[in-house]
Amino acid sequence: MDIVARLRSFCFDVFFYAFTISLFIILWIPVILLPRWCCVLWYKTWTHIIMFALKITVGLDYKILGQAKLDKILENGPVILACKHQSAWETLIFSTLVKRFVIVLKKQLVQIPGYGSYLIKLNSIVIDRSNGMKSLKSLIHQGKKAIDNNFSILIFPEGRRGVYGESGDYQSGISILYQELNVPVVPVALNSGKFWARRSRFKKPGCITLEFLDPIPAGLPRSEFLPLLKERIEAGCVKL
Repeated sequence: MDIVARLRSFCFDVFFYAFTISLFIILWIPVILLPRWCCVLWYKTWTHIIMFALKITVGLDYKILGQAKLDKILENGPVILACKHQSAWETLIFSTLVKRFVIVLKKQLVQIPGYGSYLIKLNSIVIDRSNGMKSLKSLIHQGKKAIDNNFSILIFPEGRRGVYGESGDYQSGISILYQELNVPVVPVALNSGKFWARRSRFKKPGCITLEFLDPIPAGLPRSEFLPLLKERIEAGCVKL
């Protein structure tokens, strides 16, 4: 059974790279030249196809909990989405779940030829982790600009993909954004690492669950906010 599962995972990888690269080559210039919404539509369509392929080839499906709760929260304005990070899966799925958002990502990604210009077109918040205080100031500046333009912000508080079942170190960036932007934070729990682990090409069949948890209101002290955020996310992951 393990051999069959690995073969199915390999077939997905072949499709993923062949489809993505060919589509990217064909549509890269048109997408870059057209308005941002065209990039968003292209990415959302691509994501739906990839998720369908993941289900058909690997047998890996997903379910979303709390979507109605999030939609109701977003009626009152943008938020910060603080998501557990275990896999590449969650970097893809949000385009199908949230209409207006930007993602916080590391500078190295926008330096990838071609792909980087696409990420810039999406108004991604780019940070240089090696720049210390300048990086934090840039994060605040870009974050305020996003919120002012009615975009929610997706951030992975741990800063990098972690191991399924383990709690990582939550970075200061999320606390600073929370304090400076004065908007609610919606914790997001998931179990993607159980099926698509970091640094692993093997994807297991099953069902990934992502849950939007109760929001943390704006205005809490930083010393109270970060432990509360970590507690909610980690507890939510354990339940899944």
